[in-house]
Amino acid sequence: MDSVQSFNLNGEQITTHVTKKKSTIRDVLESFLFSSESEQAKVIGIDIECHLSKDVDKTKCVTLHLCDGQSCLIIQLLHMNSIPVCLFNFLRLPSYTFVGVGIKDDLHKLEVEYGIRCKNAVELGPLAATVMKMPRLSGCGIDELTRVVNNLDLRKHRPLSAVFEDWGKYELGKKLAKLATVNVYSYYKVGSKLLEP
Repeated sequence: MDSVQSFNLNGEQITTHVTKKKSTIRDVLESFLFSSESEQAKVIGIDIECHLSKDVDKTKCVTLHLCDGQSCLIIQLLHMNSIPVCLFNFLRLPSYTFVGVGIKDDLHKLEVEYGIRCKNAVELGPLAATVMKMPRLSGCGIDELTRVVNNLDLRKHRPLSAVFEDWGKYELGKKLAKLATVNVYSYYKVGSKLLEP
């Protein structure tokens, strides 16, 4: 079942769509395209969450999260029969840069498990280290990057009680939706600041 929720992060209202429906995925991706027609860099935050299988050594990618700064899309990959073509096409758009932390491993999992590839992916730590001439940022997590790059502290918005919940649930609760939104919105904020013309 689809859900649409709204979260206030740093004074900005972010609309988050949680879905396994191809039509909703298509509509939100189209809204991403429409909202980025301005002169600013076309940046999308990207993240995944994995679910521990019964075999403790293996995890499965169960959700894919995307954010354009105004809207977030949480795609419940585990509960879909097939991946929509519009998602494959969107992630290959040459004019977009997809940013995240641990993005190389995330994208490897997406490709191996679902055949999903991303054309322009950038790891935020090394990017921040280069742009800001601060080598120590190369290995930093998103909270430190958001603080240094954007002078923001979004940790207070993150519902830590949700961290260990099951991302593979058929219906994601509000806490998991907010946790995903805070993370992928943070990626967007850092990436758009570092990549601005």
